[in-house]
Amino acid sequence: MSDHLITGTAKLAAHPDFKLIGRDAELSKLCSILARKHSSSVLLVGPAGVGATSLCMGLQAMKGMDNPPFDIVSKSLFFLDVDEMFSSGDPNEIDAAFRRGLARMQKSVEPVLIIEDAGDFVEACRAHGATHFINGVNGLIRDGKLQVILETCDGDASKVLAWHSEIREAYTILDVTEPEDQDLIDIVTAATEKLREHHGVAVNEGAIHTAVELTQKYRQAGGTSAQPKRSIALLDRALASYRLAAHATPPQAADLQRKIDAGAAAPGDSETLAAILSRHAARQAKLLKFHEGQKGAELEIVKLEEALEELRAKAAENPEEEAPSAAPAFARLTSGKGFGSRAEQEIVQRLASFKDALTQHKADYEAVAAEMNADLELCRDTVVAEFARISGIPAAKLGEDEKAILRELEANLKGSLFGQDPAVEKVANAIKVSKVGRRNKDKPLASFLLPGPSGVGKTEIAKQVARQLLGDAKALTRFDMSEYMERHAVSKLIGAPPGYEGFEAGGILTNAMRTNRNRVILFDEIEKAHPDVFNLFLQILDDGRLTDNIGRVAEFSDAIIIMTTNIGQPHFLDESISYDDAMDGCMLDLDNNYRPEFLNRFNGRQNIIGFQKLELDSIQKIIRREVDDLASSYAEHGISVTFSDAEIATFCADRYEPRIGARGLPGMINSDLEPKIVNALLDQSADDGASFNITYDKAARRFGVEMLRAAA
Repeated sequence: MSDHLITGTAKLAAHPDFKLIGRDAELSKLCSILARKHSSSVLLVGPAGVGATSLCMGLQAMKGMDNPPFDIVSKSLFFLDVDEMFSSGDPNEIDAAFRRGLARMQKSVEPVLIIEDAGDFVEACRAHGATHFINGVNGLIRDGKLQVILETCDGDASKVLAWHSEIREAYTILDVTEPEDQDLIDIVTAATEKLREHHGVAVNEGAIHTAVELTQKYRQAGGTSAQPKRSIALLDRALASYRLAAHATPPQAADLQRKIDAGAAAPGDSETLAAILSRHAARQAKLLKFHEGQKGAELEIVKLEEALEELRAKAAENPEEEAPSAAPAFARLTSGKGFGSRAEQEIVQRLASFKDALTQHKADYEAVAAEMNADLELCRDTVVAEFARISGIPAAKLGEDEKAILRELEANLKGSLFGQDPAVEKVANAIKVSKVGRRNKDKPLASFLLPGPSGVGKTEIAKQVARQLLGDAKALTRFDMSEYMERHAVSKLIGAPPGYEGFEAGGILTNAMRTNRNRVILFDEIEKAHPDVFNLFLQILDDGRLTDNIGRVAEFSDAIIIMTTNIGQPHFLDESISYDDAMDGCMLDLDNNYRPEFLNRFNGRQNIIGFQKLELDSIQKIIRREVDDLASSYAEHGISVTFSDAEIATFCADRYEPRIGARGLPGMINSDLEPKIVNALLDQSADDGASFNITYDKAARRFGVEMLRAAA
């Protein structure tokens, strides 16, 4: 009976091309832990797809290397097949199999049990009443008779740690982080070779680098898996799409057709196109023929095998009905049961014939497919196009290099934020310096503290920085610090201590950063946060890292940190003083509220950038943008909405309050103006083609909606 254990040798033999790449540091740490006397079992924790199983296989593979460590060579590795062990659903059988496995390992020298997806193992034990398994394992660990490696993703780490009180003492947590830089490129390049074999299509180096760059930069759009899995998955999808398109129409034919359609064809292009398409059609016909041959041979083989099985079963039931004939030696050998009957010999011969035909059809099919794929190569543009389909980000945006994005950063930010040009310029320049001339890679990419009145664009600039650098304003991670006013709120960010409610959930901030380090993080209105939260801020801004409740490290070295505060806003609202004087007054207020070491973390206070109150012309631009957005949404339904600049100016002059900022006026557009348009459409039964003119009555302080034309 099976004990559902797979030896390290057998596991590695199932992956003959396996090679651990880019994980030397992690493998060295793993070996070091296994060589200890205390806490020498391991809890491998990392995001899904990071390669924890590959690390364990690398442990087995290093035994075959030159001069491997004797302390590792002497260990016997066993992988537990969890799915197979629990597949019966019979608690007694499951228990017996697990006990057989433990007994088998005890007969080996220095056994190490490896359990993949330990979170699933925990759930399976609970579901089948087998929670005592961990007691048996822990007892062997305690007696020095067994070491264990548990693999788990970030989300299940707390579940595994909470399973037994001894786990924290017996196990050492090894945090498996995503590979970076050249290590990541090397891993993806090696994996791409297997993709090339599967798809039969070459992949150039530019495609690999592009896949890595896109899945790193636009992680929120590239899936939830970790690297290198994200990059490999993108290349796999791109190869599938490219192969299907190329097999439908050869790339050379598509290029020529585009030239002909654009009127840019050279002499002979039409004839060349016809020849390519003819050759392609002939190859497709051959493929179809060989495919049909394969199907036919496979069906015949199935029928003949069933007939042979039935004949042999019948012969076994009635051994004297058909005496063996003097068959040729070949038939006797191939039948598998002595000479066999004449009918059996005929079936065996036909089987051999159809199997030969199947082999030939497959070989012919693969040869023609190789011809079709010979000129195909996945390139950068195809990867970009595939990622654009996945993410919804325009390919033109994805195709921009970072230098182009940084060159246009200031202009693009100014196009979205009105009336804050000095602040925008400082933010843009600080980001450019951090991206291009970065010297300290342990701190966040850039950190800003933005004081100023409410509703002047502090939150908006964080959204726009995320949009420009990460391709989507949704890439912004925002924390409203009014939710962190209590002392215990710190646990929300880094996770509750063991034994407290919410321990298994981990920390909101640390979980987010471990999922994706390439973020723009906004801590909004920090003056509302409890003072203990500022201890975390100090650590983030200085060390660029936080340790969560489990002991895992979250890195902030690729993050842009933006904090906002309303402290000092009266100075910016005072029309009798200049911006510089307002900044001086604001800095005094900040000094009275925050510790110097906190304020100094913002590039020596150079990245404390005040936002001034908005002038009326800036408010008018903001409202014009809101109205244009409103009009464009109705234009999609054939309805015209106009609101003249003069009427907007009247509205803004009457309703704008500097202490509220720009927030109040767009709200009036949504709550006061748009319902009037909707009600006019409903009351007058207007259909597509209606046209509305918006006015503002200063005396009555309300909008007017005039229908100029209704659809017939």
